[in-house]
Amino acid sequence: MLVNAQAKLAKMLEMPEFKHEPYNLIKLMLSRGVGMIPGASLDSLLTSDSRTVDTFVFALRSIAAGSARAHDHTLAAFGDTQKVTLSFSIVSGNYGVSLKMGGLNIMSQAEMLAHDLKSALISIDNTIEIAIAAYLSTNKTQHNTADGSFARFGEWDGVGFRWIIPASAESWVFQYIQEVMSINDYDMALDIVTDNVGGAVAAQLAAQGSANATNMGWQFNNMNIVKSRRVADTDYQATFYVMPAGTVGLLNRIPGENRAGWTGKNYDYSNMNDELGSGLINAVHYYETGADNSGVGAETQDVTFEYENSTDYAMLKAPLSVGGTYSPIFKFVLGN
Repeated sequence: MLVNAQAKLAKMLEMPEFKHEPYNLIKLMLSRGVGMIPGASLDSLLTSDSRTVDTFVFALRSIAAGSARAHDHTLAAFGDTQKVTLSFSIVSGNYGVSLKMGGLNIMSQAEMLAHDLKSALISIDNTIEIAIAAYLSTNKTQHNTADGSFARFGEWDGVGFRWIIPASAESWVFQYIQEVMSINDYDMALDIVTDNVGGAVAAQLAAQGSANATNMGWQFNNMNIVKSRRVADTDYQATFYVMPAGTVGLLNRIPGENRAGWTGKNYDYSNMNDELGSGLINAVHYYETGADNSGVGAETQDVTFEYENSTDYAMLKAPLSVGGTYSPIFKFVLGN
């Protein structure tokens, strides 16, 4: 009796199984996290997974403005700083292959390991991408200076903590975002994280440039617009999280043993850059175990190569001394 013929399919046919998003949130937040701790290396500060790192920035002091000069003016208080404690989370993914698995399989051992690694990386990156979107939602400001005025630009929802721009103003949604941010004294470059509908609106409006009958492209000056399917508010047409560029970012680190590399009798510590292009650095941990892998296409006398990739990340936003419900992250939505 003839066994079934076996053939490898073209690599392109693996794409639907191993498809993944572009991880735009990770890329944006990593780029903004660079330099958030100036003059000090995070690696030199965080020498253990269990060590806490406190960071400090100056706080604005409230000063009552006077109306005259005095020879005996008195300092009422001194300036102060505010503390932000970094909270790192670890995300890990396991993968591996065995010594003899390739002997009875059309796929080589190296191919099996590479694809299992990709599965682990997709799991790690998906977890962090979702976490960033959740962070923006959880940490959005609960205050907006434009509340109660400027009805032309929309209205403030003090329950859902979002500025609602009317659907009729879709063509000017990005200008209205800029103006509301300006009312809150953020006249500066903005990072805008939006859902797919917001991304489509941005692309359509940006295409209406100076050569068109209606020029709407001018409103995109000083904006960095990033699209992610992880951002959503099902009650509205489109969702936008807006923040002054550089005030919200992601810090990434791995243990010192993995950075330096270490090989022992039974264990190996190393590192690698994320092959999916997110920009994250991964700690790699490896060891071998004897195993009977006859039930999974190998042999009874086999060795399993055990791998774990992991990475540590912390989200950081600029603190505001007026209170924890104030934040540089603003949520906007486009009404129905």
